[in-house]
Amino acid sequence: MADCTHRTCGSVEKVWLPYYFDKRVRGLKPHPYCIECGLVKNLSFERRHSIGYFMNVLAALGKEFKVAQVQMRLVAIELEKQGIEDSFGMDRHLQEKLFIEIVKKILNIPERVVREKLPE
Repeated sequence: MADCTHRTCGSVEKVWLPYYFDKRVRGLKPHPYCIECGLVKNLSFERRHSIGYFMNVLAALGKEFKVAQVQMRLVAIELEKQGIEDSFGMDRHLQEKLFIEIVKKILNIPERVVREKLPE
């Protein structure tokens, strides 16, 4: 997923899949997909976050828990490796879940504390 450059299919080839709005199915909508890896693009109305957003949250955690620069860099590398900015495979909730798992694994900070630092 993170290794693909995602070349989008044409408008005729799009696949019709359920469309969600406010966490409810609102009918079908054509979704583009990658012709290289086959991943269907997420058309969620919620904006995805950039890696900078998560680095700011990490910096706030670092001040509170005395996180070393090396540890922050390890988290950043893992976020990039997991493809957190992938517009095809990630929505905001998946991004946040992935971020929490990586922070828990590398920094050993409880999930509750990390969720509190993620603004709504």
